[in-house]
Amino acid sequence: MLKNPFKNNSAPLRGLQHIQQNLNQQRLLLKVVKTSLTKDLASHCLHITSSNKRTILFTDSSVWASKLLYMRQTILKALSQHFGEQAHTLKVKVLTKRILPTQPLPKSPSINIIKDLSMCNIESTDKLNTSMRKLIQTLKKNQLLN
Repeated sequence: MLKNPFKNNSAPLRGLQHIQQNLNQQRLLLKVVKTSLTKDLASHCLHITSSNKRTILFTDSSVWASKLLYMRQTILKALSQHFGEQAHTLKVKVLTKRILPTQPLPKSPSINIIKDLSMCNIESTDKLNTSMRKLIQTLKKNQLLN
């Protein structure tokens, strides 16, 4: 039986710290590149990675990729100033699908919920119940509600 089953608790944390450090470095590099470019080009720079004097810049379309390749020397110069040594290669790649976070839409009420609401408070006189009764009558009239 293991004496200390949770001894390596800090190992995953160090891994997560390493990943967070890499992400922060990539954000800083992206900021360096964006400040060296014009505003319209900078808005299409999505992400950057760098290792072993190789830099890969990600953009959202091939048109902007060719424009960014035209600005290769400017980008490499800015990266060289940031690193303190010369950056040798720059590749520009296109991210084909960009996923934007979306808010989940509220669910529409089902027919069963509408029926249940119609059975409750038939005699009520408040505006919501009156509106609900009118909606249910319209749905029944149009044969959308059984």
